[in-house]
Amino acid sequence: MAPAVKLAEEVGVSPPTAKAWLDSLRAEQVYVGVQANLDAGKLGLEVNDFLVETSSHNALARIEKFCEEHPYTLYRARAYGGSTQGIFMQFRQPPGARAHLKQALRVMKEQGLAVTIRELPNLHPKPGSTYTRPRLEAWDSEKMIWTFDWNAWWKDSPSATKARKAKKVVVTDNVMSLDRLDAKILEIITKDARQKNTEIIEKMGLDKRELGVQQMISKKLKRLEEVVKSYRVFINWTHFDVYNTPMVIAEASLEVTQRLISHLKDDVFPFGSSIRETPTGFVWYARMPSAHLSELVTLVWQIASSFEILNLDYKHSQRYGLWAETLDEDTRSWRTDEEFCLIAPMQSIGLV
Repeated sequence: MAPAVKLAEEVGVSPPTAKAWLDSLRAEQVYVGVQANLDAGKLGLEVNDFLVETSSHNALARIEKFCEEHPYTLYRARAYGGSTQGIFMQFRQPPGARAHLKQALRVMKEQGLAVTIRELPNLHPKPGSTYTRPRLEAWDSEKMIWTFDWNAWWKDSPSATKARKAKKVVVTDNVMSLDRLDAKILEIITKDARQKNTEIIEKMGLDKRELGVQQMISKKLKRLEEVVKSYRVFINWTHFDVYNTPMVIAEASLEVTQRLISHLKDDVFPFGSSIRETPTGFVWYARMPSAHLSELVTLVWQIASSFEILNLDYKHSQRYGLWAETLDEDTRSWRTDEEFCLIAPMQSIGLV
């Protein structure tokens, strides 16, 4: 998100060189965009995750189409491993839409598209979950490998007692009131946040030359910063030898689970990942090269009583931005009606 002058200062080159490098990296798709990562709680939304085993490849394709048509889909990816072949889905939706989604999944199972449906715990900023960002200082650019000592890292993890005594995070979600223009801005910046205000205005269908329009949009962008948790640079990790995205579903003691989550919060783990506590263990997934995938499995094997490994197929994955049409213009609330959240997406795959 930084301007070329700031990037040049950080890297130690001239601003024109920094801009040329940035343009080149984007042209070669080393990075494929910068998107606003929204704080769902502050928008009055919740994130719900589901892992669905499908009955066939055709059933998988139909459920993917359902995700394309559902107004609140956040992410989807194909999932493989062991006896499970299916899809991992995330939805960012108002609580009132949850019942419609659960009904859709029940119908998919009744109609033979889904074999099993597992709902995973929410990833929420509380003691039972966390996420990590890639640390590029762990990338050895001369050897072209990632350096990370898994054994030393785990040995350095906090004791079970310290993990249990870790300071609890108090989460308060103050829901922001939005209008249709706010929703449209959020739709645009969740697709591509690295744009000038004038570009955003044009995409909104407004006239940037009209008196007061630029000032109004600038004010709205400033206010909406409160609901932007971070900005995510979407990197093509194949350029860094990172191409595996394993999902670990493990049975483990509460003591081990708390120790692992607490240690991941220490900002040392070098790979992008997220972990959440479950009633019987944890769910952990990350992006990493094959050599470190082996190390991950070895660690989990040592600390968990049982586990399964699924691979999330990034080549058949899709992330979705917020859709402005989900906000009712009259009531300024998120739409939760049956026609919008259930019937329309189910009709698209022939189940209504």
